[in-house]
Amino acid sequence: MIGLLKRTLLNEGAYWISRYRLRGILRGLGPGSLVVDCGANVGDISALFLGTGASVIAFEPDPVAHDILSARFAGHPRFTLHRQAVSDLDGRASFYFHRDRVAGHARAFTVSSTLVSGKRNVDPGHAMEVEVVDLSRFIAGLGRRVDVLKLDVEGAEIGILKRMLAEGTHAQIGLMLVETHETKIPGHRAEVEALRNELAVRRIDNIRLNWI
Repeated sequence: MIGLLKRTLLNEGAYWISRYRLRGILRGLGPGSLVVDCGANVGDISALFLGTGASVIAFEPDPVAHDILSARFAGHPRFTLHRQAVSDLDGRASFYFHRDRVAGHARAFTVSSTLVSGKRNVDPGHAMEVEVVDLSRFIAGLGRRVDVLKLDVEGAEIGILKRMLAEGTHAQIGLMLVETHETKIPGHRAEVEALRNELAVRRIDNIRLNWI
């Protein structure tokens, strides 16, 4: 129960930090704006975007989080939900759960679910198969500008960003808010630093790493 309390408090803190840092961004959105929320979880951040009048396309593969999210925004005319994980390819993949996740208390731990088996806080033996979608291809196929893309996908963002930068689809997005997870995934610190250097060299200023 100590692990549950800690996770709940961390989730609450992350929400309020996110809400504070989104203030200026939210003011720039309104009717006609489009937001893509990857790793939407139970919809707290999606709700903030919807509150501006923007339309939201959300991706959430965790079954517990997805069901909460689906019920929360059922029938909302500006909310579209995909039960898929975003990745740098299309297909199916293993999706791993937090090592402390147990029946009856799963909601608090859904924020840690991941495609990355080496993430330190997951149980490699507790997984399910999910559909994955190539986010770069999806964005290119929208046929319009995305005002904000939130990418918080527990380690899969590295491959996604590399693909988007290689294909130029990042230029179709006004602002990308990316949460990286190098502290929990061995080897990702160097990957994130390489991405940061590439953004600086190419003078790409619409991608914010570690935004919370």
